[in-house]
Amino acid sequence: MLFRSIFVAGIYKVTATNILTNCSITLVTTVDASPAATAIAYVNEDFADVQQIIVKVTGGLGNFLYQLNNGPWQSSNTFIITQGGDYTIHVEDLNGCNTFELEVTALNYPKFFTPNGDGYNDSWNVDGLLPSQNGIITIFDRYGKLLKQISANGAGWNGNYNGSTLPATDYWFVISYKSLSGASKSFRAHFSLKR
Repeated sequence: MLFRSIFVAGIYKVTATNILTNCSITLVTTVDASPAATAIAYVNEDFADVQQIIVKVTGGLGNFLYQLNNGPWQSSNTFIITQGGDYTIHVEDLNGCNTFELEVTALNYPKFFTPNGDGYNDSWNVDGLLPSQNGIITIFDRYGKLLKQISANGAGWNGNYNGSTLPATDYWFVISYKSLSGASKSFRAHFSLKR
């Protein structure tokens, strides 16, 4: 048997001949080009409690499968996430014509932290900002008193003010940062310190 790969769209004639009987049959088939596809991934809303990573594929033929961080493949182009950070999305064309690996960063923050020295949740910071986004976080108590200003790419806040531990309660923050496109943005919310 002789097989040939076809890399150019067109109309092709295939003839098969039985070498014992010399009988042959000819089939005509059309090979369509698979248009190139492009894919992007984005987070629907920064700092939302529940966020969606949405993958948009343009072009290509057929259906696509999607995978988040080497998890199970799915036919839906949407992933639900609850934590900020970096994510990797794989996209695969069921025809095997197009595959993509996309990186996306979700911005979020922990709703609480427990600075008790056990090595878990001992500091508080925003998740997902790149150094180039210049994230500056200002932390206040419930009366508006400035407690700390930190970098979103630093070690975070340990729950102290002037060397003293602060009580378990809610604290407010404002983060100023640049979007990936360079636009100035800010976000305000609160989180809990638990002891």
